[in-house]
Amino acid sequence: MGLQLKNIDLQYGKQSVLKNISFTINEGEIVTLFGPSGVGKTSLLKMIAGIQPAAAGEIIFDGFKQEEVLLVFQDFWLFPHMTVLENIAFGLKVRRKDKQVIAEKVAEMLQIFDLKELAKQYPSQLSGGQKQRVALARALILAPRLLLLDEPFSNLDSHLRLKMREYLLKLQKEFQFSVLLVTHDQEEAFLLSDKMVILLDQEVQQIASPKEIYYQPKNKKVANFIGEMNYLSGMIDGNIFQIGDQEILLKNEAKIKGISEILIPYASQVDLVEVGVEATVGKVFWRPNGYQVTFSVAGQSLILNNLSVELKAGQTVYLEFPRELQVIAL
Repeated sequence: MGLQLKNIDLQYGKQSVLKNISFTINEGEIVTLFGPSGVGKTSLLKMIAGIQPAAAGEIIFDGFKQEEVLLVFQDFWLFPHMTVLENIAFGLKVRRKDKQVIAEKVAEMLQIFDLKELAKQYPSQLSGGQKQRVALARALILAPRLLLLDEPFSNLDSHLRLKMREYLLKLQKEFQFSVLLVTHDQEEAFLLSDKMVILLDQEVQQIASPKEIYYQPKNKKVANFIGEMNYLSGMIDGNIFQIGDQEILLKNEAKIKGISEILIPYASQVDLVEVGVEATVGKVFWRPNGYQVTFSVAGQSLILNNLSVELKAGQTVYLEFPRELQVIAL
């Protein structure tokens, strides 16, 4: 059970914004829409929520209704003339629930979201993190099956963002709702997602886990957008990638042949070995999680992060690359 988008198109006038968008959100899954500004991510949320039509395609709700989908906007949209308590209770009042049921549910939300002492405050009296908790409480009191979050933590400072991410994961595990998240924050997408939908140039470029997106981008568009990526040019034949007079052994599952590039993320597990691909150490930078080193390999630049060994500029070392590296034909 879950949600399925099939061949969704979106146009503004004659301008095409989204083309042939298809993906699924399974029950209890956190999915992130990830792409640059203006690619149509928020519009997709609005279509799923039923407040914006699609030009073509269909949205299929499997096992639940559209009424069980709730959208939380970036700016929270709290009612300024209502207290925290009244904001949280609003949805149940609109649904004409019994007063006693409303009182019990609101009390539960105030407890869960640590808002009891703020119940009589108005939104103008709240911090960004407090407003975010009220917006989530107002949504979750309606027991959604799918929560749509549009840049939910972008207005918070880095410390509060981290706390709210942890809070969301805790709530999602407790209440067992699915999440479709829009964010520009790559760290946030990697941290929260079960899978990511990469939207670039009006289309879905890749759907995969964060780890697969980072280490095995489907194409160069995805690799460039994710960033922190090396490109080493050479020739591949079978499992042998030739760079200069050196060889790198790869799986090459796509059976690419001829002039090509291998994509090597900065955080790849490249080992220092006694016999391997020769590299000359260039710049060395210390970072809290290890050293970042720039190497020269057959005259091409290679940057690697998180090395545990401190190297010196001009030093010759030997590298062993993971066989799973992505190969792209040129």
